[in-house]
Amino acid sequence: MTRHLSDTRNAEGRVRFLIEGGRVLLLAEGQGWNHQSTHATLERAALYLALLPQLSQVLYEEAIAELERTVTRG
Repeated sequence: MTRHLSDTRNAEGRVRFLIEGGRVLLLAEGQGWNHQSTHATLERAALYLALLPQLSQVLYEEAIAELERTVTRG
C-alpha cells in the first residue's frame, strides 16, 4: 500500500513524497527531467531533494514547506 505524504506542483514541476513498504519514495519532475528514488527515512529523502541539480529553489522550498505542514498535522 502506498500512502501519499505531500504533492507539490507549480509551473516549474512537481515533487511527491510517498510511503511505500516502510520506505520513502521521492518523485520529482520538471520540464525535460524526472527523478525517482527510495530512501530509508523522510529526512534522507528531503536531503536528497535538496541535491537534485534540476530542481529549482522555488519548487524545493514549496515542497519542503508542504511536507512540513503535512508532518506537523499528523
